[in-house]
Amino acid sequence: MVSRKQRNIDYERKEASKEPRKSILIVCEGKKTEPIYFNALKETLRLIMVDVEIVGEGGAPITVVNRAIARREERKQIASKSLTKTEYEVIYCVIDVEAPTPHESLANAVSKAKDNKLEVILSNPCFEYWYILHFRKTSAPFSRSRDAKSALRREHSAYSESDTTIFNVVYPKTSDAIRHSKEVLNEQHNDAEDLRDCNPSTHVHKIVEYLQNTAQQ
Repeated sequence: MVSRKQRNIDYERKEASKEPRKSILIVCEGKKTEPIYFNALKETLRLIMVDVEIVGEGGAPITVVNRAIARREERKQIASKSLTKTEYEVIYCVIDVEAPTPHESLANAVSKAKDNKLEVILSNPCFEYWYILHFRKTSAPFSRSRDAKSALRREHSAYSESDTTIFNVVYPKTSDAIRHSKEVLNEQHNDAEDLRDCNPSTHVHKIVEYLQNTAQQ
């Protein structure tokens, strides 16, 4: 009779023989809105190798980047001792530009992220613009970030920053949001990579498409 210990060893060897799936890290500055969305997306797509890291509400952009760099180093140490864990293949830093005045550390954060080969995902003025694009295409700029949140409530009156139900409302409209986002970027901002001067705009669709493609592999 094969012992339980032997079965566990055989299972671990079998798992180790498989090619580990790529690991992905998403670091958010929002305490509620962004983590709610990305954790729900991760669960919907059944992507257990996606980690969502929360810096905290009101966190400075440079804090997001610094946390991402620290988490990458931590993961390298774990991966070096693991048969199933891998280093992060892609790391996203999700940051709001904010309006009317961007955070003073934004420029430094963008520069440092690029120097460290991190993917910067800006939303101008804020993440709520990504939600709006699920309901309609709009390229009208927002003078203040709270104006974007008010515009979202006109589309979905139940919205609040701690609203856990909005994902179920917007997810069926994901393809519309991706199309709208790309069209605004192309038509209004010439497909700019740096969105700091592109109000309104977002690159959140880049994460969504990447995770969708990963889920299909």
